[in-house]
Amino acid sequence: MTTEEFKRDILRLQPRLQRTAESIIGDADSAADAVQETVITLWEQRATIKSQDMEKLSLTIVKRRSIDLLRKQRPTIPIDTESLMLAEPPQDDNEERYRLARKLVEQLPKRQRDAILMKYEDGLSVEEIGKATGMSSTHVYATLSRAYKSLREAIKQYKEEQG
Repeated sequence: MTTEEFKRDILRLQPRLQRTAESIIGDADSAADAVQETVITLWEQRATIKSQDMEKLSLTIVKRRSIDLLRKQRPTIPIDTESLMLAEPPQDDNEERYRLARKLVEQLPKRQRDAILMKYEDGLSVEEIGKATGMSSTHVYATLSRAYKSLREAIKQYKEEQG
């Protein structure tokens, strides 16, 4: 695909790409970012793209970029790390909470348990946990997220049982 063909096709497709991205993301500025990333990707691949495939390929890429942006913007539910109190055993009235937190953490699957303990007992960053375990930072975040979710559910169940 020549540079002129690329410019012609992109200028023709850009409004449709923008509408597609906006329909997924719901925000014009973020949609424009997704479209811009799509154009960059297409530009880098222009030598291998056939003109008749440009529309289909560009729509696929903009949809995927839009979904990726949504995932990055997704709000996370913070977990009260103070309630876990894993680093040091507390004094008196918090001792039961500490024992419960330890018990719940010990019940997690090994990878989740290790990630939580490395983060809160050893004070390691996500990157350091990744290096120690051989996981990527993204995988460490996902593992911690699953661990937090499991802990929230276990705490909720415990509270319901205690009345």
